[in-house]
Amino acid sequence: MRSNLLLLLVISCCFVSCNKEKRYNRYLQGSWKCTLVRLQDYDGFTFFDHQPSGTLVFNGIKVNGLILSQFASFQGVTLDTLNLQGTFTMDLTNNELNWIQNSGILKNRIFVITRDNLEFEYFDVVSSQRLRYVFEKQ
Repeated sequence: MRSNLLLLLVISCCFVSCNKEKRYNRYLQGSWKCTLVRLQDYDGFTFFDHQPSGTLVFNGIKVNGLILSQFASFQGVTLDTLNLQGTFTMDLTNNELNWIQNSGILKNRIFVITRDNLEFEYFDVVSSQRLRYVFEKQ
């Protein structure tokens, strides 16, 4: 009896996980306008761009878009570009939304995925910067 109950519990957990990924994938479909980009530099200082330009478009497993942002930092104006032309995958066990580009895989930590809001963070190893992107559904 206990083994049947355990098996039922494992199957229901798998079923719920699969439904969650399908639901998030469905939420992502469409066009997203970037409303905020936050940059945290290697010293821990945080800078914001409250008026970034650009959108991301999700269609099936494809993602395309260009986000341009600029930050007034201690060294002057810092520019950032997120240019995506490829596909994406989700790894919900690690809270990741990953961009698959010609140059490799960019791993992003998911903070929010709803019907109307998307927020993720990318850590740039080369420049030791953390970039958080906030989007609203168009």
